Formats: sequence, C-alpha cells, structure tokens
Amino acid sequence: MAELTEKDLMKIEDYYYLTGYKHWYPFPCELKKKLLAIYAKEPFPHEWTEQDIFEGSRKIIMDYFKNNSN
Repeated sequence: MAELTEKDLMKIEDYYYLTGYKHWYPFPCELKKKLLAIYAKEPFPHEWTEQDIFEGSRKIIMDYFKNNSN
C-alpha cells in the first residue's frame, strides 16, 4: 500500500532537478495538485505500489512539460 505525500513529491522534484531538468524546478502548483489528486489516496478497492506511483507520475510529468513548454 502506497500513497504520494508532499515529502515524496519534493523528492520527485529533486530527482528531476538532479537528472538535468533544472528548468522544471520547482514544479508548477497545477502539476503538484494533479499528482496529489491522483496518488495521494488509493482508489478503493485497488492499491498503489511504489512502482505505480513512480511510473504514473513520470508519465504525467513528462506529458505536462511536453504540452506546456514555452
């Protein structure tokens, strides 16, 4: 059983910053809200795994910055 917390979200932001996506840091509030809305609570009766959160958030983050680039 896993859920995304504010602390986890900060770790994800740090990860992208340290891996070369410095212009994405910090994540926009809109993106943070979207990630927390999806992964902060588990969809009963299903359960998130750490892998579900990592892969799902990665896809959302990549799509967000691909579609919202200047």
